[in-house]
Amino acid sequence: MAVLRPGEPPKASGSRPPLPALPRCPGMRGYVDLRAAMRKAGFRHAADALRAPVAAPATDALFGTLPRADKDEGFRVLDGLWFPGRGGIWHRVDRPYVQQARARWQASGGPRGHQAAALVDVLETVLLDDAMGLRRLVLWEVCCLLVDGGESPAAADAVALGVHRSEAGQLAAAVSAGFPAAGPARHAAETLNDVWPGVRLREAERVVARLPRGSGYPDGPADHRLAALVDSVRARAAEVDRLTAEAARSEAAGALRAAATARLGALRLARDDPDAQTELLRVATLLADDPFAPAEAEVEAVTDDRTVRLSWCAPQRRADGVTYRVLRFPDGAPHLAVETAAGESGASAGGVGAAGPGSVDTDAPVGRPLRYAVVPLRRDRIAGVPRVTGPVLLTPVVTELRATVVPGGVRLRWRPDPAAVEVRVTRSGFGDAAEGWGGASLVRVPCAHDRLLDAPLAPGTYTYEVRCGYRDPDGDLVWSRGVTLTERAEQWPSPVEELTVRRHADGERVTIAWRPPAVGDGLLLPWTAGPVSPGTDVSHLVGAVEHLPATSVGAESCAELTPRPEQCVRVTAVSVLGGRAVSGPSMLIEHPAPVRDLTVRRLAADRAELHFDWPEPAVLVRVTWSDGLRGGERCVPRSALAAGRVEIAVSAEECVVTAVPLPRPDAVAIATPPAQATLPAAPPPPLPPAPPWWRGWWRRWRRPRP
Repeated sequence: MAVLRPGEPPKASGSRPPLPALPRCPGMRGYVDLRAAMRKAGFRHAADALRAPVAAPATDALFGTLPRADKDEGFRVLDGLWFPGRGGIWHRVDRPYVQQARARWQASGGPRGHQAAALVDVLETVLLDDAMGLRRLVLWEVCCLLVDGGESPAAADAVALGVHRSEAGQLAAAVSAGFPAAGPARHAAETLNDVWPGVRLREAERVVARLPRGSGYPDGPADHRLAALVDSVRARAAEVDRLTAEAARSEAAGALRAAATARLGALRLARDDPDAQTELLRVATLLADDPFAPAEAEVEAVTDDRTVRLSWCAPQRRADGVTYRVLRFPDGAPHLAVETAAGESGASAGGVGAAGPGSVDTDAPVGRPLRYAVVPLRRDRIAGVPRVTGPVLLTPVVTELRATVVPGGVRLRWRPDPAAVEVRVTRSGFGDAAEGWGGASLVRVPCAHDRLLDAPLAPGTYTYEVRCGYRDPDGDLVWSRGVTLTERAEQWPSPVEELTVRRHADGERVTIAWRPPAVGDGLLLPWTAGPVSPGTDVSHLVGAVEHLPATSVGAESCAELTPRPEQCVRVTAVSVLGGRAVSGPSMLIEHPAPVRDLTVRRLAADRAELHFDWPEPAVLVRVTWSDGLRGGERCVPRSALAAGRVEIAVSAEECVVTAVPLPRPDAVAIATPPAQATLPAAPPPPLPPAPPWWRGWWRRWRRPRP
């Protein structure tokens, strides 16, 4: 290496020239996206995008020739970014050069020209940010391509990427000496500018921790731009640590406001630090619980079913551009804070009270104490210490609570919240009588999750309170406030216990008997509605139906009924007391019609076909046959007769076929005479035909003579 001294000729020192200093980072935001866009457009690096095509000059000569272009030997990048021009003149890449390159790409037309012009626009912003930014960017990209191309890059590899031969050897040697290979370290250098400068201090620290270690060649100077970024990250981290320590000292001294201010300063410097946010919310909670806190700093929270409505006072001084961020966290656990719906100003927020700022949380968890923190923001920067609510416990109550008076008591129904794990019902009040059911002043009543039947219950007025239970984080039950309902239990008749029936000798009448109920009067009603279980409220039906006349025979009441043929009558015992009635046992009485027009026809020696008119109101007809020795039976449903003929299996002898209707299994039937028909015996099989006349003659002719 030559040593230069003023006024003296250069003298060779004999040592090798130092290797050029290589950048440790591209030094721009969005480098990864820019590199992907250049690869998509077909450029290897930014220098290719700056080499825009030159338009051919026009000529009027018929056989004019274009001037021969100078030989392009590549660009220089070690001492600034230079491109060769006409006459051996090197052009430094400055803003006019970049603007001319963009104009040439735009004039070239085509999709690639517009893509390249857009990329050159981005490169111009890099140049405006740093006069040596394009040189750093191109040098970084070329070094990455050399490292990724092989283990030991050579000068020829640099020349192939467009580097001038005079710099290719030094550049290749510097890259071989210690440029980072592809991996987490190089990716950290390429993305540090995307995070820093900014407010994400902890993310920037994680990126700095992954940066490549010190230079691999000792005489190479450090990257001043990267060093400035790292120094600023460390300085910011030191300031956050100082504010954190100051906040701890202030809190220990009881100066909560000073501690909150210091915590706020630390969070402003490190917005992505969860510990800083947690500590700020914790101190803000202590401020909210301070009994001497000013009223204007209070945040009011009102619960409504599954909704929490927040409202707070606006700043006394007009603050334009201030928005609010609302956080929700379990009481005592600010590290679990999550963001809810953003705060709104005015009545649009649905807040409580005046038309101030407010917020509505429609997705709050139930059964655990919560707190809400309102964080003021101005242009995404925290504008002050958050305001925190007191503990908010959301325990939705039951809805649609309604009561119905039923025989012997009261039935309640309600709709519990889906998150409720248990429902508790208590009853208060006294019955009209001094003793009996309902005598206690406060009783817990067993219930289902959404209903309750409180019976038996003495007549009187009762108040019911229904609460929902929710599990808290410790597994204990937290109860909602009670929803009350008052209902009066009435005196009801007791149902008839049993109905008995006796058939008369004439076979057409029946007598139904029952014992009178213990409370009320017993009636026998012809029942046209569907069957009901005993004890059902039928007060609305008693007045619409005439009861059957009854007589008292000893301790029983009796009613006589003569159903007509083809009639089915259902009767129900009803107990009546005043305007209320309850059902008792029910009975079905049938008088089937006899089977008519029974005909039977033999189909084969073992099969016969039946025809008859269906006897109403029977559901089955039993058909039997007998020839004196053998017989059989079949139950024929209505559907089989409606489908066509009915076949039965019989013997070849003369048979008697009998058909009788069958009543329902749960009905009391009046006997019906059976219908009979005779099936003649099957005819005997025909005799075989007589042999022909000539068969006897032939036999005699064939007989041998003696």
